[in-house]
Amino acid sequence: MTNRLVTFFKKFNPLTQRNVFILLSILIVAAASLIVVNYLTIKTLSAVRAYTNGESQYSKGEKGAARHLIMYVNTHDETHWEQFKQELGVTFGDSIARVALSQEDGNPEVIKKGFLQGRNHPDDHDDMIWLFRNFGRISFMANAIAIWKQADGIIHQEYLLAEEIHTKIKTGHWTRTDQEAVISRINSITGLLTAKERAFSNVLGDASRRINGYLFVANFFFTLIIIGSAIGYGASMIGKIMRSQRELESKNTDLTLTNHELDNFVYSASHDLRAPITSLKGLIELANLEDNVAQIKEYLALMQQSLEKQDHFINDIIDFSKNKRVSLQLQEVSLVELIESALNQHRFMLGAERIKMHTVFRSDKAYSDPLRLSILFNNLISNAIKYSDEKKEQSFLNVETYATDTHHVIIVEDNGIGIRPEDQKHIFDMFFVTQNTNKGSGLGLYIVKEAVDKLGGSIAVESEKNAGSKFIVQIPKNHVVSLERVEHADHTNGLS
Repeated sequence: MTNRLVTFFKKFNPLTQRNVFILLSILIVAAASLIVVNYLTIKTLSAVRAYTNGESQYSKGEKGAARHLIMYVNTHDETHWEQFKQELGVTFGDSIARVALSQEDGNPEVIKKGFLQGRNHPDDHDDMIWLFRNFGRISFMANAIAIWKQADGIIHQEYLLAEEIHTKIKTGHWTRTDQEAVISRINSITGLLTAKERAFSNVLGDASRRINGYLFVANFFFTLIIIGSAIGYGASMIGKIMRSQRELESKNTDLTLTNHELDNFVYSASHDLRAPITSLKGLIELANLEDNVAQIKEYLALMQQSLEKQDHFINDIIDFSKNKRVSLQLQEVSLVELIESALNQHRFMLGAERIKMHTVFRSDKAYSDPLRLSILFNNLISNAIKYSDEKKEQSFLNVETYATDTHHVIIVEDNGIGIRPEDQKHIFDMFFVTQNTNKGSGLGLYIVKEAVDKLGGSIAVESEKNAGSKFIVQIPKNHVVSLERVEHADHTNGLS
């Protein structure tokens, strides 16, 4: 290769050789600069994405804490008090990380421990620290940090309020007037935090779009330099560079398409996240104008339904993110344990108490990914309960597993409201919701299909309007441990 270059350059006079070397130097510098710019931009976008995901965990933790605090106020059950502290601990973890990051000699281990407590993925910790320390004084990050600090202050107020509530209840100084006032304050705090969380996301979203714009300009600028420098090499080199340019344009087109899909997702997700908030605002206004305690309780029940719907939707988004981001973790898993765990998680779901559940397990041990199996089991069982037919005297949910020579087969069958034939071909599309109901987010079955695809399996549906639905999932049998047939007796309320 070296001999070829020497022979090639000998064909040019000294001036031409110098120009060629200048062009080559410019080409190398431009290419290196393009790589560095892309690397730093991608690293920055990855960190921004991690903070956005962290905000989602922060929001979920705070709303979970508020929910358990209200339940504690209503029931005085210490279990809800412990769950309140556990959920609020998510926000405390992020607060610890922020305070340590703001210190010049902040301990990295303390920061990472705080991020981990805040349910941020360990793989994102280094990028998050890097972005905070290198961009903390840049406008977009400085604004986000300021909002974060304000939210932490509101969280501290919520914790002080909770301690006051706990003390009054434990000492017997609690009154009905206290209960009504406290619930109103909790809802007010949640509203303030929701506004801060939305502002935080908006700041980072705007930054992400601006960074994408800068990336495009940088790519375009350095590409022009590369093309201009390469023209001096002659027609043969131009052809090669043009092919590289076409590849780059193809990548930019793919990036544009990806951004378009992301914009659609963000738009739809934002709409579904705002709807319960709008409902809550209206109910809060009505409750403020109402003196009748019974009517206020009815408003609170409706508020709880809105929050539960939003919580389900946020869980769908988290499942969607995990399924997209987390790589397959194949290991020996128990289908029986995962299915029974999914049933247990839905024991208090609205409508579950009237459903008779039956499980038949003829296959158990499999070599697969427990995260994605849990995602699909939880979604199928949740849908069966959510879309049960209240008009029927007896509702049922049957879960069955068995094995073929090559696959594990899981069947989830119910006698719910069913799916119209014209809707069945669309039920696995993102954000598709049937006309039968508006209970769902349109993400559940899409996530199930994505999880099944990741596992290399398949899913089919058999359904009839007003008769029920049957979902048949097939997962490849990479490794199987034999299991004698296990049949579980009928479970009333779906659990034992």
